[in-house]
Amino acid sequence: MPMFIVHTNVKKGDIPEKFFTEATSLLATELGKPSSFIHVQVCPDQLMTFGGTDEPCANITLHCIGVVCPEKNREMAPKLSEFIESQLGIKKNRFYININDLARPYCIWDGKTFG
Repeated sequence: MPMFIVHTNVKKGDIPEKFFTEATSLLATELGKPSSFIHVQVCPDQLMTFGGTDEPCANITLHCIGVVCPEKNREMAPKLSEFIESQLGIKKNRFYININDLARPYCIWDGKTFG
C-alpha cells in the first residue's frame, strides 16, 4: 500500500508522462511490494518556496506499511533523490522526502484494515 506523494511547484506540463510508471516500478522494486499496490500522486503548480526562492522544489512523502526503517531509508535515499532530480529537474537540495511507516490497523483498503 505504499503511497508516494509529490507536492511541487513544477508545472503540470513539465511532469514527464513516464514519471508515474517509472516511479511505480522503482518503488515496487525498492519496497518489494506488488506494483498493483503502489499509489503515486503528483500535485503540480503548487505555490511554494524552498530556501526563500521559487526555483523548482518539492515536499515529498512516502507512506508504507513495514519495510521502511532507518537502514532501508538510507539505502533508498540516493535512489529516490536521483529519480526526482532526473525526472522532475529538481535539485536534490531543493526537496525533502519524509518517510512514514504506517501501522497496519490504521490503513484501510477494500473495506478493511491491513491489521
